Amino acid sequence: MATAIYPAFSAQQMAPSEAAATSIDVANMDTSVAPEKDFFHYANGTWLKNTPIPGDYANWGVLNIINDENLARVHKILEEAAANKNSPPGSNEQKIGDFYFSGMDTAKIESVGVNSLNDEFKRINAIKDINDLQDEIARLHPYGVDALFKFSSNQDFKDSTQFIGSAWQSGLGLPDRDYYTNSDDDWKKKRAEYVAHMTKMLEFLGNSAEKAAAKAKKIMEIETTLAQASMKNEDTRKPELIYHKMTVAKLNELTPHFSWTKYLAAIKHPSIADITVGQPEFFKVMDKQIASVSMDDWKDYLTWHLIDGAAAYLSAKFEDEDFDFHGKLLQGKKVNLPRWKRVVNATNEALGEAVGQVYVRTAFPPEAKKRALDLVHQLKDVLKADLSSLDWMNPETRKNALTKLESFQEKIGYPDKWRDYSSLHINRDSYVWNVFNADAFEFDRQLNKIGKPVDRTEWQMYPHMVNAYYSPEMNEIVFPAGILQPPIFDLKADDATNLGGMGMVIGHEMTHGFDDQGSKFDGAGNMRNWWTDEDMKRFQTRVDLIQKQYDGYVVAGDTHLKGKLVSGEAAADLGGLTIAYKTLEKTLAGKPPVKDAHGFTPEQQFFIAFAQIWATNYRPERERLIAKTNPHPTAEYRVNGTVANMDAFAEAFKGKGDDSMMIPKDQRCRLW
Repeated sequence: MATAIYPAFSAQQMAPSEAAATSIDVANMDTSVAPEKDFFHYANGTWLKNTPIPGDYANWGVLNIINDENLARVHKILEEAAANKNSPPGSNEQKIGDFYFSGMDTAKIESVGVNSLNDEFKRINAIKDINDLQDEIARLHPYGVDALFKFSSNQDFKDSTQFIGSAWQSGLGLPDRDYYTNSDDDWKKKRAEYVAHMTKMLEFLGNSAEKAAAKAKKIMEIETTLAQASMKNEDTRKPELIYHKMTVAKLNELTPHFSWTKYLAAIKHPSIADITVGQPEFFKVMDKQIASVSMDDWKDYLTWHLIDGAAAYLSAKFEDEDFDFHGKLLQGKKVNLPRWKRVVNATNEALGEAVGQVYVRTAFPPEAKKRALDLVHQLKDVLKADLSSLDWMNPETRKNALTKLESFQEKIGYPDKWRDYSSLHINRDSYVWNVFNADAFEFDRQLNKIGKPVDRTEWQMYPHMVNAYYSPEMNEIVFPAGILQPPIFDLKADDATNLGGMGMVIGHEMTHGFDDQGSKFDGAGNMRNWWTDEDMKRFQTRVDLIQKQYDGYVVAGDTHLKGKLVSGEAAADLGGLTIAYKTLEKTLAGKPPVKDAHGFTPEQQFFIAFAQIWATNYRPERERLIAKTNPHPTAEYRVNGTVANMDAFAEAFKGKGDDSMMIPKDQRCRLW
């Protein structure tokens, strides 16, 4: 058993009867590690050593555990719904029950095999010219097959009261453009393995090995050209770079070989007048490909993307091969999730609010919603005081910032108005077609928003999702019931641990309203520069410190984080923890210092609680994938990288040993 090396943390310093309640788990800690040297392992070291990653996961942490508990609750709901054959036809209960049943009916799925897609294959094989090609792209898009590009709707960045059409780069089978463009050996190996994966899947469709390999090679060439024309992940975070509003006529000029007028008619939304194009240069290249690639190669490309999108819902050989590549090879998983978990996840994606409506009745009591809302208001008050006194923000920007904060919309737990699924047809006949029908329902639902007033009651996540978000266009912070669970948020816990856990999450989302993206949208949700140039420069100078800091972090032994990619989320982590800590200081003001049963001060409890909600083990493949593609840092650096900038952390853990984790004082990022 590890022994604390700092007397101040000794449990013998204070009798349990004198201690405040806490929900931090001391058994998870490794106090042989100096906190200022490696706080992530100090707070989580024993847990990390003793908690193997289950074979069906690429990483395993507190968030996974909470999600698994939620999956178990939903599993019970769906099993009961599937067993009830008397649910009224068309009701949510009938739909969630039938969807789940169809996914669990493996005998039927095996007997049908890929034959359920035969009509789609025939349509693809009947393509003769560009007009036919365009018709088939329009047919596949509603089914979630984003061949060449993705089409949906977005709030107009410059008029947040309106939705407009949105065209976005897509059409790749690998996770990111860098997989196609990077010349390092590891990336080359992944490309070769992807071609081998495509070859095998195409063989399953009846092609000879030689023919399948030739088709896969051509598909890779098409995707590589698309990837080379795609905008980098880190650049897509800049709203000014992805907003190009065009009329349909203007967009037709941009892509002379692809008629948007014809496309919109084919997807049954001919009245769409304006479209925001995320990446005009990508669409120029796409258009050239449409004209230059042979129709036979396009048929193979569409066939591949159809089967790639459907594989997880087909017979075992397709599902297993799909998992072997996307799960094992790219993420390091050993085995696939149990069947029931896979089908529960698919049901959540298809009918999330229908499931969530049942979930919140038992998993999220009214008192939890009230306390979470109280926590939001506490942090909001502290952020207001902080914005009122920041030394890098001038009076004009400060006034705009305070106006924006006051107009924040807060959503806690679940929607006040539930989604209407009445037009979605679900039955027990075909799992893959239930998935496609749900995709088509959502595709239509998004496009039907265009030309109508924005519904500000709508949620972008289902209630039992373990996540949270800030939307700059809606200027709202949203915390689903799924994340408002112990140990992140605990009704029985003290303020210090709830603020270190959920308080940090709340503050993270709040400060997104004033970061490199949120600062470009005003309180009404419109893209408008409401910062002075001087303030923006001072802000960016601070964020540049974070970018440089995170560029230096290495995961899986050989892969650097991308500072430019993660700086926005890392800044929100720092902002969120800073505001949550200031809220703790406010709650402690004027009260005598009280330690918990283990001798920790409230300030120490706060930081330990923060670190413990991010306790996570990763497989190397997964860690590299996150480093290459994800705007969030990996868990270790969400913890160490954040506290390394905080004077309050150094004050709370006054160690005398090596302080190598901490950023030098004159290089620390101080935003809030």
